[in-house]
Amino acid sequence: MAILDAYMSVGLKRNISHFANMVRIAKSDKIITSEEKDLLRKIAKKYNIGEMEFKTIIKNPEKIPTIAHLDCEERIERLFDLITMIFSDHKKADEEVRSLKRIVVGLGFPLQNIDKIVERATQIDMENIDLESFQKKILKANKF
Repeated sequence: MAILDAYMSVGLKRNISHFANMVRIAKSDKIITSEEKDLLRKIAKKYNIGEMEFKTIIKNPEKIPTIAHLDCEERIERLFDLITMIFSDHKKADEEVRSLKRIVVGLGFPLQNIDKIVERATQIDMENIDLESFQKKILKANKF
């Protein structure tokens, strides 16, 4: 895999890292529900992650490091996907929130804002919000 890493674009590496983070959230409560699996398949398709790679990452997402994002909008977009994963089964588990906090640190959010970011993000009604509105709420709540 190290040789393949040399040929992967930064964008592809970030997408695989993000997918692995979503798997971590889904697995954090010890079970991947059918709703979570559906969302993972949708994300895998969006990022051109093949079936073999999908199965490998599902089995052991910890092997894929979290890659920080320099751009605030990218971080918030990734956060949006992660929150969507948490609520895909219509419930928020404490284990998922703990995993989310670790991932948010890895994405490059300011350390002093991690608790505020996660708290605010998990309070947003994900059923009735789009990415742009989510970004505005997160930016406003944390004054980036």
